Amino acid sequence: MTIDNLLLKIVNFSSKPIEEILPARDCNVLKNLSAAISSRLFVTENQGRLIIKILRENSEKLPDFKDEVLQEIATPTWSRSFRQIEQLKKLFIKKNEEQDLEIFIEITYNQEIRKILQNLAKSVTGLIYTGRDGQWSANLTEQNIVQIYETLAPLGFDIDSTIKNHYETIKSWSKTEVENRFLITNITHTNFQKAITADLGIDTDIDQNIINDRSIRYQYTTEKPRNFGENLTENIANRTGTKIWIDKNQHSLDEVLSSLIELRRMPLLVVFDTIINNKYLENLENLSKSMKKVGIDKNVGIYFRLPNDELGKKFNSVIADNQYNKHLDEDLIVGVVSSGKIPKFFLKNAWRPMSVIALDTKMGLRHGKTSVYTNCCDLIIEYADEPSLLEKRFIIK
Repeated sequence: MTIDNLLLKIVNFSSKPIEEILPARDCNVLKNLSAAISSRLFVTENQGRLIIKILRENSEKLPDFKDEVLQEIATPTWSRSFRQIEQLKKLFIKKNEEQDLEIFIEITYNQEIRKILQNLAKSVTGLIYTGRDGQWSANLTEQNIVQIYETLAPLGFDIDSTIKNHYETIKSWSKTEVENRFLITNITHTNFQKAITADLGIDTDIDQNIINDRSIRYQYTTEKPRNFGENLTENIANRTGTKIWIDKNQHSLDEVLSSLIELRRMPLLVVFDTIINNKYLENLENLSKSMKKVGIDKNVGIYFRLPNDELGKKFNSVIADNQYNKHLDEDLIVGVVSSGKIPKFFLKNAWRPMSVIALDTKMGLRHGKTSVYTNCCDLIIEYADEPSLLEKRFIIK
């Protein structure tokens, strides 16, 4: 007797239902697989191994079938060929739900490849599992294309021709030639000059810190390598990415604000974390004191309030007493919002922050509309005791 026919015989045994004999989990598995055997699809090889394993483990609980079970699993045979699963391994580019182009990886479940992708996520920006159809997605960047292509191509992935062409183009570039093209001393385009002038003004004295700081914003390089500086201002200016963590135990908030003013990084958006809401009042009082120390005593707008409980009344009164109720316009120096939701008038207004500070974040500015809004900024500071686990950032201790 074949294993599949033996299973059907056991499941359909009329004298004693299988539910009364086997553990609930094993019973459910065998009943589901017996249904697959009865269908036109049959079972896969792995499912066949699972059937044999469960029968072996439960042979003593099947006295009416014990001898047959031990005999058949010793040299198992099957009445039909196992069902073959198509192994999907695709790499392509398509639009996501927001209609932005992204890199997509589509696979059928494969533990080995899944581990490779999880390790790859440490160095590939935005690589996440989408939660459906075995798809992973990542930001469409040159670095991501190269890393993903070189990791997955040897694994036999079906790679879209667009990604292949992009990869070949990127690899054909000369690093030195590209870097020289984007040296600040070699950029002569009038739009670049206009952007810098509109940002800093014509008569602004520009030191090396400001030159280094704006290199991410305007995508140029400098002849001097990036190094950790001797103070907080230099460390911020020499960051290697848009997101940084500053240890609040080592640097006061007024020290951070002073560095932003020195780097001409105003206006500022401050984000209060909705998860750590027990620190709302403490953070507001700290922010207020720090702003006063650096000379910011007007043009401040705090755009959320707390319920009128004991804590909320104190929080709201600090806002009222200091007149932190400035309307959002071009004169706003500091705007304050919560991480949960950005007010709609921010989206309709031309005002944009030159820097962002997220206070005491545990998850980082990773999800939600506030996170999407702050991505327009090339300097996002996570000011907390410890860096969040979900963000990659330049660390300043």
